[in-house]
Amino acid sequence: MVYRRIEIYSNKKERKVFLKWIRRICEEVLSGENWKGKGILSVVLGDDAMLHELNLKFLKKDRPTDVMAFSLGDDEEEVWGEVYVSIERAKEQALMYNVSFNEELARLIIHGVLHLLGYDDRDESSKKEMKEREDYYLTKLWQI
Repeated sequence: MVYRRIEIYSNKKERKVFLKWIRRICEEVLSGENWKGKGILSVVLGDDAMLHELNLKFLKKDRPTDVMAFSLGDDEEEVWGEVYVSIERAKEQALMYNVSFNEELARLIIHGVLHLLGYDDRDESSKKEMKEREDYYLTKLWQI
């Protein structure tokens, strides 16, 4: 049995109800991508200010963003990676894309975990592949 732990942090108390669901999303992606590593994956639900600060500090971009992923070690390290998601961006984007908040939040979490697994979205080809993987996991999650 592979040791791994998924931790979820939120600065919004009402989001605590999502903990099991978020853990399931992460497990679905990790299992589906055959990730055999061990360690801790942290998912942090924050706001625009938090992600703006991280974006500025680490990527030198002076604006909020919807999701950021940080690889903190390899798949044998105790702490493996962190995914940060802006709840405010998720709400706005759900309205913009005419999807539910839950679907947009799930997409952002999936997107962050895929980044940790080596996917990127720097060019059109890799964006297309990443979007296909996101759609695949969203479809799977909604069937469960």
